[in-house]
Amino acid sequence: MHWIFLFHAGSALAGAFAKASWYFRRCARGDLSLPASNAWPEQQNRRWKHYFYGTTYLAAVFCLLRGYSRNRAEKRRFGQLSALACFFDDLADTFRHHDGSAAPPGDPEQYGQAADPGGTAVHLLHTLYRDLPPENLPEFKTFLHRVFKLETDGRQQNGQALPLEELQRLTAEKGGCSALLFRRLLDHPLPEAEQEALFQFGALIQLCDDIFDLWFDRQNGIATLATLLCEQNKLPLLQQYFDRQTGITIHAFRQTPYPRLQVETALRAIHFLVSITRVCLNHYRDLQKKRGTLPLDNRSDMVVDMEQTLNRFRAMLKLFNKLL
Repeated sequence: MHWIFLFHAGSALAGAFAKASWYFRRCARGDLSLPASNAWPEQQNRRWKHYFYGTTYLAAVFCLLRGYSRNRAEKRRFGQLSALACFFDDLADTFRHHDGSAAPPGDPEQYGQAADPGGTAVHLLHTLYRDLPPENLPEFKTFLHRVFKLETDGRQQNGQALPLEELQRLTAEKGGCSALLFRRLLDHPLPEAEQEALFQFGALIQLCDDIFDLWFDRQNGIATLATLLCEQNKLPLLQQYFDRQTGITIHAFRQTPYPRLQVETALRAIHFLVSITRVCLNHYRDLQKKRGTLPLDNRSDMVVDMEQTLNRFRAMLKLFNKLL
């Protein structure tokens, strides 16, 4: 059965990304409904494309779980929110640097008005508010404020040494709330069991990102579970955290009120992400075994490029394995 679910998941992911590519080229920019006066430089467009395809993966997992793909309005919202996320990430560090203030404005709208006099961020936010089903808006705002607080507090970026438990909590909160924020863009109701499953899925995604971004985060002074444990030469503990979060996510998905075919197919879509992350962890393990410790400041050694054919082949081999 693993192979049947995996085939369905792989086909669905391929189809989702093909449709997303067409939509991004033909419709996505127009669906932002930006005023003619709002500049959108090419560099911003490239960054948005990266965010857009990341959220396409999220949407594919959500839709495999519920059993049907996004409608036109849902696609439009995902494009708008991915653009907003990209724009806010660019604003965050810049505004703190120029303003010199430790405390940013208290909510996303105030922050957008203060950090972006051009008004693009607030325009995108208000467009989303208008476009969302009214019954989804309160939860959407709740998740948005939780993500906003984490991003602007900068606790992981101020050079302060954070305990392992706090980093674990911040990782889960940031990833989990981000996933739920995008899930609220769908018209489909959000049962409590699904909310828990997607929170855990988001936490897993964030941990995967932190594992891949180990070198970049250290260069930027960002503290994560991956940077802390690898600096302490505790790579096996990082592997344990990853395996545990994978297991928690699998269990939570199997508690959702959806048919087994949909749940197991969604889990195989997650298996793609887990497999490529295992390639990265195995690379770190081999480096540590060879050198006794990880060469954390060596970019060419530490950065794992999944565009390389060998790494893709390794990830494909890992897909043959069971979920855990």
